[in-house]
Order: sequence, then structure tokens, then C-alpha cells
Amino acid sequence: MANVEWRFFSRILDVNYTFRALIPDSFEKKPQKILYLLHGLSDDYSSWSRNTSLERYWEKYSKELTVVCPDGGRSFYSDARDGHGGNYESFFTEELFPYVEAHLPAKYSREDRAICGLSMGGYGALRLGLKNPGYFGAIGSFSGAVDSRRYLERPEFSARLWDEDSRLEVIAKDLKPEEFPRIKMLCGTEDFLLEHNRAFDKWLTEAGAAHEYTEFPGHHNWLFWDTHLPEMLAFLTES
Repeated sequence: MANVEWRFFSRILDVNYTFRALIPDSFEKKPQKILYLLHGLSDDYSSWSRNTSLERYWEKYSKELTVVCPDGGRSFYSDARDGHGGNYESFFTEELFPYVEAHLPAKYSREDRAICGLSMGGYGALRLGLKNPGYFGAIGSFSGAVDSRRYLERPEFSARLWDEDSRLEVIAKDLKPEEFPRIKMLCGTEDFLLEHNRAFDKWLTEAGAAHEYTEFPGHHNWLFWDTHLPEMLAFLTES
């Protein structure tokens, strides 16, 4: 197996872009399920590999799963209102996902694609997954920053999360229960985002979306996310 960094020029971001991928040694012989694993606000594409035992946990699934760790900057995986700072949502959907599937032997079915993230990345995974329910079969969120209204007072983020359309409840309001991807959300009982996760769990229940939401003792930190990464991987790779 290999932990490799890929670089390509992004037309949308206008930069040389880097992401990390965990690839089985035999990846050229068999199409793989794909998991996009998104980082949090203060992190980058290398954070999952540096701060968790991702590679060790992944060995159990390495014959069937390729893991892609992209870089989302501090974008909340959304486009900027004025374009400054990068249109990351457009980049992911129009460039990154097609690039990955063109260069890695990914399976091209909804059931074989999953997206997951922590904190800002939890919001990003839910945002991208719920906006593209025909593309992703499963979504995971660790300690997700699921209420975008919390960040509107900060200019850095209000340029991205500036209206009601940034709220996950608004993004998913027209989905029928059967159209939702499978969703799993985890949050620590000492996490400062706990109440937001409880509220979004309630909304998903009222919307009829099949999902799992579980609380465990823990804080908003890598110890919590590493501890529960194995069960998240098991959920995201279910057939």
C-alpha cells in the first residue's frame, strides 16, 4: 500500500493543488471504493494521517478502499461570495472528484462513494453529500460544525456562509426520505458543538432521513476522532 501526495493545477482555484491518497499496492488491478476524508478549520490535507492511526485502521479495508484526503483551506468547502479565497465547492464538484476518478480506479456507483469530515469538514461532508445525493451513498460527520449561522459574525466566514442557503436544513429541505445518503454523526459529550449536533439530529429525524447519531464521552479533539475512526470506517464501507 502507498500513502502518496498528488498534485495538479486547478483552473478554478488557480493554484497547484495537493491532496493525499491511501492507495492499495494492487490498485491498478481492481476498482476501488472511494472515501473522501475532509479536515477541519485549522488543518490541511495531511492532518488525518499525522494525527490519527488512519493508515493502520485502513489496512483492514485496503483491498477495497482508496482514501482521498483533500485540502479545503478555511473555506467550509463552499464558494466565496466574491470569489476571493477560492471557490472550493465548485472546485470539489467540477475538478477534484472528476480528477480522482479519472486517475484512480474508482468504482463509479453511488454506493461506492462516501464523504466524511471533522468539525468544519463535518459540515463540508454534509454540505457536499446532501447537495449531491445521487453521487454519494454515505456521509460521515465527526463533531460537525453543522450550524453555519454560528460563523456569520466573522467576516472571514460570512463571505462564504452569507445566507440561508448555507444552512444544511435548507440544502436538504426538498429531499425525500429515500433520497438521503446514509448518514452517521458522532459527537463528544464535552464538545462545544454538541447542542448543534443534537439539533441537526432532530431535524434529520423529522425529515425522515435514515441516519445514526451517537454521543460518547469526549471533547473536540484528535483523541476523540481517532478513537472513533474505526467505527466510522466500518459504517462508510458497508455495502
